[in-house]
Amino acid sequence: MQVIRSHENVAGLPLPNETRLVLSEFLPQQELITSSFVLAFQENTLLLTNLNERGWDIPGGHIEHGESPEEAMRRELYEETGALIASPQLLGYELIRLFHKPEKYKYPYPDSYMVFYCARIERLDDFHGTSETKGRGFFNREDACKVRWVQNNRALYEEALKRVMRGLKAN
Repeated sequence: MQVIRSHENVAGLPLPNETRLVLSEFLPQQELITSSFVLAFQENTLLLTNLNERGWDIPGGHIEHGESPEEAMRRELYEETGALIASPQLLGYELIRLFHKPEKYKYPYPDSYMVFYCARIERLDDFHGTSETKGRGFFNREDACKVRWVQNNRALYEEALKRVMRGLKAN
């Protein structure tokens, strides 16, 4: 386990809060995981989804009742990009800790987690967007580093790319 980023009072979360982005090969307590994401690569290009509300982002989203984090990640990836992946590898998680519980808060309190996987794309089906996303795109390293999500999570992106490229060389 390696903490690669810590922040306090992150905008968009109930205040006060703290977050920690952690590289780890172990999942946190499953009942505390709220969402699951994937950094999916074709060769050395990162697959992103163009979300209507946030722009270019990594595919993923909330876990539905009865789903494992990996099942949710695979479902969200396909819904948002039409991609299927081979052998996803757990990359880590982001701990979200709140110090005050808001009324009607629907997530675990005080701690909840978002988990991240990395994987190589196995197949791409036709995809033309949905009510949630305008489409998909592939970003080489230079272009990926211009995307806000990658800028904010550069160490996670670099680790994912390193692992996926190492896996390609092994095959």
